[in-house]
Order: sequence, then C-alpha cells, then structure tokens
Amino acid sequence: MKRRLSALVLALGLLLPAGAGAAQAPDAAATPPAPPETATRGWFLQTLALNAGEDVSDSAWIDMEEYFTDGADVSDEVKWTFDKWILNGDGDGESLGTLRLDDPITRQEAAAFLGRYLDYRYTALPAGCGTGSPAGYNIAEWAQSGVSKCWMYGVIDMSDEQNVTYPDGTASSALEFRPNDPVSGVEAVRWIINANAVTASAVSNPEQPGSFADALVRALDPEGNWSVSPYSIRLCLAMLANGAKGETQQELLSALHIDDLDAFNQSVKELLETYDGYARIMSLETANSLWLNQSRFDGAGAFLPDFVQRMDEYFRAEVQEVTDADSVERVNAWADEKTHGKIPTILTEDNREFATALVNAVYFKAAWASEFYESDTDKADFANADGTTGTVDMMHQTDGFGYYSTPGIEALEMPYRNYAVDNMEGDNFELFRDADFSMYLIKADDTLDVQNFLDNAAFTYGDVNASVPKFKVEYSAALDEALQALGVQTAYDPENADLSAMLDPSGLPGQQHFLDTVVHKTYIAVDERGTEAAAVTAAMTGRAAPPERPELIRSFTVDSPFWFVIRDNAKGEILFAGRYETAK
Repeated sequence: MKRRLSALVLALGLLLPAGAGAAQAPDAAATPPAPPETATRGWFLQTLALNAGEDVSDSAWIDMEEYFTDGADVSDEVKWTFDKWILNGDGDGESLGTLRLDDPITRQEAAAFLGRYLDYRYTALPAGCGTGSPAGYNIAEWAQSGVSKCWMYGVIDMSDEQNVTYPDGTASSALEFRPNDPVSGVEAVRWIINANAVTASAVSNPEQPGSFADALVRALDPEGNWSVSPYSIRLCLAMLANGAKGETQQELLSALHIDDLDAFNQSVKELLETYDGYARIMSLETANSLWLNQSRFDGAGAFLPDFVQRMDEYFRAEVQEVTDADSVERVNAWADEKTHGKIPTILTEDNREFATALVNAVYFKAAWASEFYESDTDKADFANADGTTGTVDMMHQTDGFGYYSTPGIEALEMPYRNYAVDNMEGDNFELFRDADFSMYLIKADDTLDVQNFLDNAAFTYGDVNASVPKFKVEYSAALDEALQALGVQTAYDPENADLSAMLDPSGLPGQQHFLDTVVHKTYIAVDERGTEAAAVTAAMTGRAAPPERPELIRSFTVDSPFWFVIRDNAKGEILFAGRYETAK
C-alpha cells in the first residue's frame, strides 16, 4: 500500500492525457486526472510524449494512415513517439501495420517503448549496474533490449519480483519479468517518471585533470561570461620554459603537461605549418614575439642568441626592443595588428616598466559548414545563471550535426567548412580533408572538464533541429594565481627564478630576472556565418510499399547557460573554451 501511495503522489508531478483517446495535453494549471486502472498503449504513449519536454505539435504533419491501418485520428503525442522511433508498430515494411491503441499495454511492450525512449534521449549511457537481472527466456526478441535497459537503469523496479522457475522445473537466481502481464496506470506513471530521472551519466570528471586546458580552467575558476585560449597560453608559457632552467623550467613543464620540451617545440613548428595550409578556408593565425625593454638594461640588453634562434625556428617569434617611453604602445599596436583589431590592448600603464615580455596572439575566423539563414533568426528568452531572463538572437537550422547526450550533458558539434570554391559555379574547388575544426556547444553544469569530455565522447551524426544563440564574449584575466595553483612557483620568486637560458640577468638591478605577471585577453563572436575569435597572452618578467518513415531528427535548443569550445579535432587541440551564462 505504501508503494501505491508513493506512486500516486509522484503522478501529480506528471502531465497526463485527459482520456485514453485525448489528443491534447490538459491545462498545466489544472489537477491532472488519476491514471487508469490498466494502461492502454495509446494512454502510455501519450503520457510518455507529454512528459518528454518537447513540442509534440512538430510531429503533427505525419499522416499515420500511410503507415497503419488504424492510423486515422491519432493524437500528436502518438505521432511524436513514431517520429522519434519509439513506436514502431507491427508492419513488415511491405504492408501497413496496426497500432491497437486501445489495447492494454503489456510489461514487455512498455519496457520496449521506454528503452527506445532512452535511446532517443541519450546517445550514451554507462554500463548498467542493476542487480537481480530479469530472465529472458519468455521475453520477445524485440523487447529484450528495452527490458535490459529498464532493469539496468532502474526504470522498472524488480526488487519484489520472484526468482524464475523454468518450464522444465529448473530454478534460477534470475527474476521473473512477467512480460505479458498488463501494466497498471500507477505502474506506468512510476516507470515514466523513472525514465525521466535517470542520472547514470557516461561522463565523469577525473579526480585530477589530465590536460593543461582542464587544469587551467579548474584553477582559474572564472565566473560569468568568459573564454580562454589554452592554445595561446600554452604556447606563450612554452616560450618562457625554453628560457628557463632547473626547477623553474620543470615547474613550468609540469603545469603545461609537457613531457619533452624538444618534442613539443617540434610539434609547434609542424602545427604552425599545417595551419598555414588552411588559408583558403579559414584564418588561423598564430603570432609570437619577444620584447626587451632597454630602459631596464641601460641600452645594452640582449636575448641570448641560442634562445632567439630556437624561438624563431620553432615559434616564429620576432624580437622587438622598446623603452619605457613606448613599451605599452608598441606591444599594444602589435597585438591590435595580429588580432585584426579585436584586441587593441593587452598592456596597461602598470606594465610599462617590464624588463622582457613574451607575447602570443591567435586569430581565428571560419565559416560554418552549413550557415544559418539570417531570416530565420528571431528573438528568444535566455534563462540567465542568476535566475533572471535575458533576450538573445536565436539562430535556427535543421541540418547534419554531431550530437551527444547523456544524463546531465547534452552537446552539439557544429563543424566549420573544410572546402574552398571561388564562385557559385564551383570554380577552383578544393577540399581540405585533413582540416577538421568544430565548435561544440555543451549544456552541462559549471564543473565540466571540456577536454576530457571531448576526448572521450562519441558523437552521433545526423539531422538535428538546432536553435543556438548569437553571442559575443570579451574576457581578460591575470593568470598568476591559477598558474601558481598549478605549481608554477619558482618562476615568480625574485631570489630563485632561473631564466638564464633567455638572457644574462647581470645587467638588471639586483641581477634578478623573474616572472612578474601573465595576462590574457580573448574575444569571440558567433553569428549566422561562423565564428571570429582572438586571444593574446603576454608573460612579462620584472574542434512503393508504405513510405519510408520520417528520419529521426533530434532537437537541441540553447536557451540557458552553456559551454563553448573551438577544437582542432584532428590534433585534439582546444583553441578556445568558455562559458556563456548571461545574455547581454
């Protein structure tokens, strides 16, 4: 009796159809009717659809009489379950099937529907951990997968079921599922609630981040709308590591997750050459520079020749000399030029008297593989992280995208164009097979390790009805506390820092050359055509029978806080990562 009362209480949180044949959901403000004593197929499917959180009217266009002999006057909810491949019917592909919506639903039928519902909602679930598995000897083949899923993920509670005794009298520890028994309305409600409450995620954050990008974001712990370029920061600090020795260098390499600096330098050289080859399809420009302030050296300072040679060979870093009179202006002008005006300043008056500065700038601009039509963009509400509601320009498109979903995480992969053509006639067409860049939009909480997620998530590819906002984020931060939390300590210590592979510090006051600050700025803008992004990091010292049934189309709507990532999928390199929490 206690279990029955609990189920009835839970039912009050569920939308129920007004009657077995009703086609519309009841008024959400009204008390829903009690579930029927015995659930029918139609009532079960309607209840499942009403609680899926989607607009079932999007499936109203389907003519069910083309697929089923009894398909006339079918509700939009039932059409939705057919549209999402939850309802299959009993047709053989050559003749019409039957729905029999008024028949009582059996336990195995309900489990099959719920298993397919989980397949629609989630592209990935972890290996199940249920106990007391159901016996499969009397379960229809078409229902076995659904029964297994419902058992593994706790959708159907089997704790009160009896151990099975097979027809030959043999006993087993497996549980009797009773596949052909009818399902009560109360049971159906409880199972649908459980299906919508599955929390077993296929993704988990490791105790310790396994990449520099994830470690950096954890340590930085930014708030609000923000973005960083792990690619830019890592290159800038790798140049610093090339100028360091001893413990100073080892701490930098450990924080940057670099095991072999020589091998890393070579990989940077090859990466820059690869990105040069993509100039026809995107702008992915990386610039590095070394700045020496002669006001700190009485006009006699110089980087060591070996350091300059390595920075030129592997990082293409140019050497510039300044004084206190023009240091800020010169460095800012360089950043402005290299980011095409998106980041006009990186230094402030507080940085004027630096001794040396290592600066990296990244500029990225690429078009979507499938652009959005501006005429489809409209105003939409956005649920801000602080509970308020903002307004965004929402772009809409149904096309081929990558899609991933597991409890707690839903993600869309939007690829960038990897071909070039001179005109609509197709002149001078060129396909860049190795260029594989994407933006990922990820709906998840604010503790996601994005590199770990993208390195392990298996996206499915097909049509997705995508609604994503146009957005722009400008962000700046000092990275010093985050880097110190990652173990970069000695480089900041005036007494113990060893940057003697960069220059001879004997000409500096106190003969001390140490890391003073690392500053980082980013800009990113996303619209119907694609993405423009830039980053600057400065370290200063001192990616003919029945017709064929409709193809499965999932929906992905970004109307609440989300992560965004620009990734080179071929290299696994995260160029930009961030989070958008407040519509402005």
